[in-house]
Amino acid sequence: MDMVSAENTSIEVLNPTADAYGETASSLAPRLESLDGKVIGLLWNGKPLGDVALKTVGGLIKERYPTADVRFFPGTIRFTKELLAQAEAECDAVITCAADCGACSSWLIHDSVYLEKRGVASVSIASKGFEGDCEATGAAFGMPNIRYVVVPRVYNALTSEQAAEQSRPLVEQIIRMLTVEDADNVSVLEGGEAAQLTFTGSDPIEVLDNFNEFYLSKDWGDGYPLLAPTAERVERLLSVLQANRDDLVCFLPPGMGHVTVEKVAVNATMAGCSPDETLVVMAALRAISKCPPPLNKPVLMSTSAYAPMILVNGPIAQRLKVNGARCCLGPGKNNQANIRIGRAVALCLRNLARWIPGVMDLDSIGTARKFNLCLAENEADSPWEPYHVSQGYRPDDDAVTIFHTTGDWDIPVPGFIDPYQLLKALACKTPFQDAVSHLVEALGHMTGYEDGRLLLINPEQAKAIAEGGFTKNQAERVIHQHIRPRVSDLIEPIRSRWRDGLVRKEYRWLFELSPEAAKQESIPAFLGSQCIKIVVAGSHTPKPLAVGTLAPPITEPVTNEAGGRP
Repeated sequence: MDMVSAENTSIEVLNPTADAYGETASSLAPRLESLDGKVIGLLWNGKPLGDVALKTVGGLIKERYPTADVRFFPGTIRFTKELLAQAEAECDAVITCAADCGACSSWLIHDSVYLEKRGVASVSIASKGFEGDCEATGAAFGMPNIRYVVVPRVYNALTSEQAAEQSRPLVEQIIRMLTVEDADNVSVLEGGEAAQLTFTGSDPIEVLDNFNEFYLSKDWGDGYPLLAPTAERVERLLSVLQANRDDLVCFLPPGMGHVTVEKVAVNATMAGCSPDETLVVMAALRAISKCPPPLNKPVLMSTSAYAPMILVNGPIAQRLKVNGARCCLGPGKNNQANIRIGRAVALCLRNLARWIPGVMDLDSIGTARKFNLCLAENEADSPWEPYHVSQGYRPDDDAVTIFHTTGDWDIPVPGFIDPYQLLKALACKTPFQDAVSHLVEALGHMTGYEDGRLLLINPEQAKAIAEGGFTKNQAERVIHQHIRPRVSDLIEPIRSRWRDGLVRKEYRWLFELSPEAAKQESIPAFLGSQCIKIVVAGSHTPKPLAVGTLAPPITEPVTNEAGGRP
């Protein structure tokens, strides 16, 4: 890396953050002169006890303004187009609730912005700790001054009585935000910094320490020391790329940062990437940007421990030495390219998309998977076509696939009788979870195929399965058929959703079974075999890894063109 001499103890580095976020700023809807005679909509997104909060607030507003018409609208975390159209047609103002997880907060603000732009004044009820999410989402959709109020605790940790109690003090503030034009929140988002920053010190090491201390204090890093993105080092990387520095790579969620080639290069430089590795980074960012709604927010913003995994296919994986064999998701010299690429993607998400803890990453506990999840497929030892070929690419194409992961589990099978029994054993070892999109109405417009499992299967077991006559698709179908939990185990995590009427009607019979029948009957944990994906990876020792996934995987070509091919 570039160093400064002892006589010139300063260094100038480039700002890694986006020059712009989101859409062009829009004004709030006009505030009401009074709530007298107005229709006030209470829009509930289905989060536990949000209905109690809204009805408590609505009741107090009705006491204050007897001629007001207060109407309750039950919905999902992402309000459907039909519900939003009804609210727009019927309401003079809306109060929305509850913003108490990453994705639900963001969708709530997104939908409030939608209504504000159509002339309906709104206020959202958010829990403490989600203020950054509310404001960053507002900025992403062109309304950074979107209005919200804050309660001290998340509703799903309270009783009904406690939920009502903490909601009552909100009424005065909500009325003010619906009726006073200048009732703005004090922003919790930090302001911007200069495009170039200079750091000094008594010697080169102190200069670099000062640079790192400042960047980490701004949350522009991942906690590890960064390589200094000097103009010279960034220019050296840009000079090899066949793209203009201002070319747009994508609009990157969750903060919808305007991602240019130069800004990717700055972040890739901090991770130590080569030009070709930077092309892989840009392809990964484009894939992340194409995750379809409504899961484009939850996969990055949830209070659950989600993180993107980068799979590299094609000749570029071998050329860059992206490891797909032993310990390919681990540390060490064999994983240098994996680590640089994975780290650069995470830095771009942080600096170009506000994927920052407490801002737009609301993960409750966190996961080490957010540091680096990048691997190649072990194409050389695989008996099947590579993953990208199954997605319509040629074997000699270079491609990147993003899997949004929810967890990972070792699923070793020490021996097997025949290939079919091996597939059944892998299925039995694969953990299931409550398959939210399969059984319940949680997010609007979901198909039920979003929850899934990626199985990283070692070459020897893959060969045994293939020698038994199974194609990869056939193996995925067998595994899907045999991940069959007992009904009693499947429904317990979503019993509160049953109470709130959010279970899909075709699955309500599960809750009507007797306890004995629920223990005897089983159903597939996932809606279809499309939810199961197999990739060959790792060394020959039979120690597969099951990785939970949320949202369909997205594959993008690695190309010199900043925005990729249409």
